[in-house]
Amino acid sequence: MTNKTLLLACLLFLQSPIFSQVNWATDIAPILYENCAKCHRDGGLGHFSLIGYDNAFSNRYGIQYNTTERIMPPWKPDPSYRHFAQENLLSDVQIQKISEWVDGGAPPGNLADAPPTPIFSDDSEVGTPDHVLVTPFFTVTATEDEYRCFVIPNGLNQAAYLRGLEAIPGNHEVVHHILVYEDTTGQAKILDAQTPEPGYVNFGGPGVNGARLVGAWVPGARTLLLPPFMGIKLTPGADLIVQMHYPAGTTGMSDQTKLNFFFTPQNQGIREVKLAPVLNHTPLSLENGPLNIPPNTIKEYHAQFNVFQNVSVINVAPHMHLIGRKIEVFGITPQQDTIRGIRINDWDFHWQGAYYFQKVLKIPFGTKLHAYATYDNTDNNPNQPSFPPQTVVQGEATTDEMMLVYFAYMDYQPGDENIVLDSTLLSSGLPFVGSASEPLPMKISPNPANDYVRLEFELASKSTCQIRVIDQSGRVVRTLADKIESAPGIYREEVSVADLALGVYVVEVETDGDERYLGRFVKQ
Repeated sequence: MTNKTLLLACLLFLQSPIFSQVNWATDIAPILYENCAKCHRDGGLGHFSLIGYDNAFSNRYGIQYNTTERIMPPWKPDPSYRHFAQENLLSDVQIQKISEWVDGGAPPGNLADAPPTPIFSDDSEVGTPDHVLVTPFFTVTATEDEYRCFVIPNGLNQAAYLRGLEAIPGNHEVVHHILVYEDTTGQAKILDAQTPEPGYVNFGGPGVNGARLVGAWVPGARTLLLPPFMGIKLTPGADLIVQMHYPAGTTGMSDQTKLNFFFTPQNQGIREVKLAPVLNHTPLSLENGPLNIPPNTIKEYHAQFNVFQNVSVINVAPHMHLIGRKIEVFGITPQQDTIRGIRINDWDFHWQGAYYFQKVLKIPFGTKLHAYATYDNTDNNPNQPSFPPQTVVQGEATTDEMMLVYFAYMDYQPGDENIVLDSTLLSSGLPFVGSASEPLPMKISPNPANDYVRLEFELASKSTCQIRVIDQSGRVVRTLADKIESAPGIYREEVSVADLALGVYVVEVETDGDERYLGRFVKQ
């Protein structure tokens, strides 16, 4: 055998399905466990499990196709338009690894090298809730879409601020989405008492004047907790109206949903968050309404809203139904600058959510918000519910349409745009005051802290230092001293933090030699 023939044989062997550098244990399992197993597990929303080698091998071709086509994991916002907190996107390298694994025969590798089997709690995916409420056990009897409103006393004896609301449906096949309203009028109880079964039916909101939206859950929603100094205010002794959307086709199925409430650690000095669909399909907002899409047509609608004060926006949540295909939300400031909100190019009624910005987004006074939504009422729409297509109008039924864009927002305060909402940015994206030089490391202990923190960093030469403590909004909350002169070597300083509010803080040190030291700690 010639050298050339031997080389060719080696290359063919390396390319054969028997040989693969990529294996499940060390390469694929970490990807699946981190990005897919939350839904694809026993009892999960994904209907089948991807935990363990056998499950991954059995579904290998589906995994390859859905990741290569970027269908899975589902993440609807266009990342080229704007990034959001906690994005669930696979990198090109991860997708390539999956393809190489499948094309190489999907070898297991050494199963002892696989990461530990992930453990998921059926009680909460966020942590231990501060308050738990449960809807009545209910069996659907309606044959069409039903919006059933359960009235539940909130059980609070003092005001509380909601950092996060987690809904855990007892039956994912039954619950399409959930809206939670606060009622302080008692009207919801009266409506509930008029029917013998639990709750009452109402299309188009809870049917109570003055009811205030305080939370929502839709398929695909991820529960993110707001920083500990902000939340949605809940009134003690009020009722909660939990509106459950049970879609057509769920007749005879039963559900009992659990709601986990996460509150701010204290009630003093909390920034109040509000929810509102400021872009919507009402005549006050929709420019070319009403929604009316004839069969075999594609139509675009435009909604707008004039912002009448400076606001700080936390998240954005578009909402359409089955024939919605894409939506874009943005703002134009008085200076004609564009503020990008969100763009979804491939709308999916069955996978929606409230998308948190990586940092709080300032929308200045005078900005005009815009939403452009496209509806495809043709046979080419893969989600078309009617064959042949029928005229679709505005309404609450799944086969009707909506155009809503919810925002969670606060009244603006200077520095709000520096508040970090994405925990993946905490190591590099926290606000700081001072020069833009590359920060040097600083040791901070204990961390988390209660009463004090100790700072430790090394000075290369004799320097004059300025030391500041900065909160997540970018505000300086403590200055140790305007000028501290220190000899070269290890510098140590103890700082009292007993009076600081709970949260994440940055310590910044600047020297007259243009050196900058940066560290962070959590006050608990």
